Amino acid sequence: MTAIVGVLNSQGISVAADSAVTVAGTNGKKVYNRSNKIFTLSKYHPVGIAIYSNADLLGMPLETLIKMYRKQLGDRSFNTVVEYQNDFIRFINGKLGPIPAIVKTSNFYGFCAWAHLSIINKTIDKLYESDVDLDTLTTEERTEIYHGAISEELQRYFVELATYDQGTYSELSYEDYCNVYMQELTDIGNFIEQQIKAEFDDFTINDEHRERIMKVLFSIVNIEYIFESFCGLVFFGFGENEMYPSSHNVLVGALIGDKLRIRIIEPIYIQPGTVKSANIIPFAQGDVTTTVLTGVDPIFKSEMKNSVKSSFENASDQIEALLGNPELSNQIRTALTNISQQLIQGLDDYQFNSITKPLLDTLAFMGKEDMSELAESLVNITSLKRKFTALDSSDESVGGPVDVAIVTKGDGFIWMKRKHYFDIEINQSFGSKYFKI
Repeated sequence: MTAIVGVLNSQGISVAADSAVTVAGTNGKKVYNRSNKIFTLSKYHPVGIAIYSNADLLGMPLETLIKMYRKQLGDRSFNTVVEYQNDFIRFINGKLGPIPAIVKTSNFYGFCAWAHLSIINKTIDKLYESDVDLDTLTTEERTEIYHGAISEELQRYFVELATYDQGTYSELSYEDYCNVYMQELTDIGNFIEQQIKAEFDDFTINDEHRERIMKVLFSIVNIEYIFESFCGLVFFGFGENEMYPSSHNVLVGALIGDKLRIRIIEPIYIQPGTVKSANIIPFAQGDVTTTVLTGVDPIFKSEMKNSVKSSFENASDQIEALLGNPELSNQIRTALTNISQQLIQGLDDYQFNSITKPLLDTLAFMGKEDMSELAESLVNITSLKRKFTALDSSDESVGGPVDVAIVTKGDGFIWMKRKHYFDIEINQSFGSKYFKI
């Protein structure tokens, strides 16, 4: 895991990142504190890149890909940061090359895990929560209940998927998808059956269920959401024609067919003289940064809003039961719903005007050194929180030295703090050949 924070105003953008990387294996997890997460994207122009979540893309280290891109970019430049972003995405797509079958298969299983594990767990839960004593039933009766439970869960999935926006991550038709991944889809159907069978000995699924499972796994390909394991890329700095800095967040997910699932998050631009004259952006593990920026822990805030909404809904139910007048009760329910929304909006307005806005107003005029100190401090506070709230040292997912860089239009990419895995004093040749490699 990672903590990365960006601090922006009209002068430039400062980015700070910790050095922790979590490695998971069959015997547990281990955290190493020497990972590099911030890089120059160009050696000649004011643009950088930061990475979070997975450090590898289909087995290829992102650090290596970034440095290969930087070399082929040379002294070329683009008018906007988003053009650097798009060019880098084209570059990594071009570097995929022939991918070993075992990597493709593993990647596909990882992509589907979110869906098929949920189907397994929720079907098992549904069967355990059933009011029927399965042991007293005949085999045919149990099979009917089994099939009803998994059919209900698959239908729930289709309904849930319909609520997501649709993207264009893959151009594969359903038929092509099944042809490419038939063996993997068959294995997943067998796996679902075996896992539920481990709890209920005579559980089976039929051909109709297998077909619907394949359709569920096809339906998740193009939903506008990256739920699988992903690589996070943050492009930041200035294009040739840009006066103010911007940051662009990209999530690179699974490979489906020959195309990566890539989701582009709404970019952050600086607009002096508006509420967007400065900003603080947490790109990963942003709970502490959000707390500082808003004055409220995001989990507590969400729970508070849910509690207010639930309390007003309960009050409406009790009033309806006491009055026994449906028409009047509906009017009161509508009024209480409006009051609860006004209450939440009032709290949000107070929070922004009294906490967030003064901070951003100050940040708009903050100097480069102070911006860097702020970004570094937010990462350090996140690390401190993880240290004292983790029950196990392997859960301390933020830590190690903090790298800090700032990018300005005039000075370009400047390191404020940077760790080295080697001693620069005894590697003088590195500096002399930097612009040649």
